[in-house]
Amino acid sequence: MIGKRGKILVILYMIFLGALFLMCSTDLIIREPEKEVYQMAVIIEDTRDDNYGNFRKGMDQAAVEFNADVRFITLYEKMDSQQQLELISREQQDGTDALLVVPADEEQIIMALARKEITIPVVLLGAELTGQEVIGSITVDYKEMGELLARKMAERIPKDCPVLVFAEPEIHSPKSRRFLSGAMEALESRGHGCQMIAGSTDQGFLEIMKAFKDWDGERAVILAESPEILTEAAGILADDPAIASAVEGLYGRGSNLSILNYVDRGLITGICVTDEFGMGYFGVLTAIEGLEGLGNGAGKTMDSWYIEKKDLRDPAYEKMLFPIE
Repeated sequence: MIGKRGKILVILYMIFLGALFLMCSTDLIIREPEKEVYQMAVIIEDTRDDNYGNFRKGMDQAAVEFNADVRFITLYEKMDSQQQLELISREQQDGTDALLVVPADEEQIIMALARKEITIPVVLLGAELTGQEVIGSITVDYKEMGELLARKMAERIPKDCPVLVFAEPEIHSPKSRRFLSGAMEALESRGHGCQMIAGSTDQGFLEIMKAFKDWDGERAVILAESPEILTEAAGILADDPAIASAVEGLYGRGSNLSILNYVDRGLITGICVTDEFGMGYFGVLTAIEGLEGLGNGAGKTMDSWYIEKKDLRDPAYEKMLFPIE
């Protein structure tokens, strides 16, 4: 038998449960405010994202950690600076909170910022030109990267061995211009002659294949201007053993999966790389710090490394080259 005191306790307990239910089903309980999801867009200078695999992994990792929604946008025509500005304007009108931009033309982006045509926060990626209008930058010293590669090449190739520089015929990205400038100046200062051979990846490098087959020298070293050209050149060597036998070494920059596979097969002798995963991660982090007023607008410069086949499984480089999200 429950006494009078017990009945009162049961009634109070039922009232407490009822009040708790009402509070849980309404907004009476003080809830932690939902964290804002920042809308961001990354606009690159290329039509394809082949060379941005590790970058996108870093970008996605930061987006998860810092509650951001990041879209990755390519151009319809490579290095089309006008179209890049139009895409920036579109994202701005659509309410994007911040932009991460790999400039097709650095000066045009800086001028658009100075003229207040771009009014949302911008982080520049891979650009050397910066201004007070940007909230931060993640840069790579591509000229220094080229110099590093040239020093490593010079340690291996004979003094009298010519260097054939495979390059785009007309349009060179700022990254490629600086990279080639550093590499060619360093090679020529060490007594290695450089001969430029232009060929378009859009035409499958038919011009380069013909030029190399018509090459009257016995052997040559190949230096590729860009990751796309390096990948294409390695594919030519893989398909044509006669050409491959005349190549003293194939060098370039980039760390996409195709390039790393060719390095592992010995078709690419050496590459210079940077931490693309870190670049994507720090790019998003820099944008968020700027949006929240925590950043100081300072730039971050990524280091460069020289990699050969023996380095692919080195723990010091493996995580950078094959990052796991």
